[in-house]
Amino acid sequence: MLEASLAPPLLSRAFSWENDGSWISALTLALTIALELWCLRAVLELSARRPWLYAQAVALNLLNNCLLGPLAYEFVQRFLSPPLPPLQRAISTCLVLLGHAVGYYAAHRLMHTRAMYWIHTFHHKFHMVIPSAANAVSLAEFTIAYMAPFVLGCALLQPDRASLFMAVSFISLNNLLIHTPKLEQLSTLLPWWAVSTADHANHHRKQTTHYAAPTISVDRLLAAVFDKN
Repeated sequence: MLEASLAPPLLSRAFSWENDGSWISALTLALTIALELWCLRAVLELSARRPWLYAQAVALNLLNNCLLGPLAYEFVQRFLSPPLPPLQRAISTCLVLLGHAVGYYAAHRLMHTRAMYWIHTFHHKFHMVIPSAANAVSLAEFTIAYMAPFVLGCALLQPDRASLFMAVSFISLNNLLIHTPKLEQLSTLLPWWAVSTADHANHHRKQTTHYAAPTISVDRLLAAVFDKN
């Protein structure tokens, strides 16, 4: 009882169900398991060829989703605004999505430079995507590319609780979907501005294209603006 009373408020709230981040983490893990079962053949193939890699992926999913994710989510609560009217909430949600897409793209391009690739090396051990690879990233990558865009976005945009919950849930869902091999062919039907499973699978195979993830294709938006041909 004494230990609980001495626990820092951030820690005590971060790992309670009062923190929306705990719910998103739990739902993300549940959906990861469901998609892994759906793609069982690919999962079994990888785990048979590289069992240690798959074991590390499972461990990083638990660590990133159950520890770092809820902590970061609780931290950004201080930046949230009071409840917004419906239209402002929709705009705020879209701005958080766009901000995260740009932030992730910038971090991802940086991690593909010679100096910073060490951060991203583990994720690219998955030449073939599987759902658990979505959150199988180093702690440095999870912090810089996954969480930092949310923290900066919330500090600048100050969404309300519902806006943040919807944006993070949508991003987490899409992160799993673009790592689900059974969706590769179907995903080609998505609109041009959306990141598809096919795009991201191609990135894992080549590592020199389709850096955007997991929602808005910043690659294509930049090409549309700056490509003169």
